[in-house]
Amino acid sequence: MIQNPKRKHPPHCVDLLREQLEQISQRAFIARGSNTVRCPSCLMSELACFCSERKAMTSPITFTLLYHNTEIHKPTNSGRLLADLFPDQTKAYLWSRTEPEPALLERLNAFKDRTAILYPETEKRKISGNYLIADKAGDNLNHIILLDATWRLASKMLHQSRWLDEIPTYSISSDAIRSFKTRHAKHDHQFATAEVAAMCLESLNAKKEADALTKYYNIFNERSMSSRRR
Repeated sequence: MIQNPKRKHPPHCVDLLREQLEQISQRAFIARGSNTVRCPSCLMSELACFCSERKAMTSPITFTLLYHNTEIHKPTNSGRLLADLFPDQTKAYLWSRTEPEPALLERLNAFKDRTAILYPETEKRKISGNYLIADKAGDNLNHIILLDATWRLASKMLHQSRWLDEIPTYSISSDAIRSFKTRHAKHDHQFATAEVAAMCLESLNAKKEADALTKYYNIFNERSMSSRRR
């Protein structure tokens, strides 16, 4: 792959996945604000670029971003912030209902019995008993799968993928969510992927990394809103 000379950071797993999908797509994805001249690294308008705020670090938790194909191209997607901050602990794959990539299956096998899908506790999962909460997760849990899509599509991804059935879901407690809202959230609507990942990190005793991700997401969100206003 030829490196874009205008990039301010090397491409990470989300960049590479997005570029791969663009190359094989028969139809271009046209996002809102498609006429905007964007930074090739952070995808913001050049006047709202926040590349200088990216400081890579190491996370004790490994992440797998499982993207719905409608989400990966959005400049507002926040899942990619995990790859920005934790490039060595984050991998990204495109979701398939029936044909997951061999590399993804190998990754899941490598983290067998140490993996959970970050997903709210639901009646269906309660009935199955295949879910974890922070107090009972144990020290072995160090690999989190994030279903990166709208809530409706994330539910579809989980419940229609038989190959995900054996992996438990991990839910963040309502007390932790309320605490996060009090300290950080400036809205009452559904949380972004990066915010949920930050709550997950904190619940798994990775507070330094959780705080860094939250701060980075807030900068991303502010620059995104600034870019829209322009």
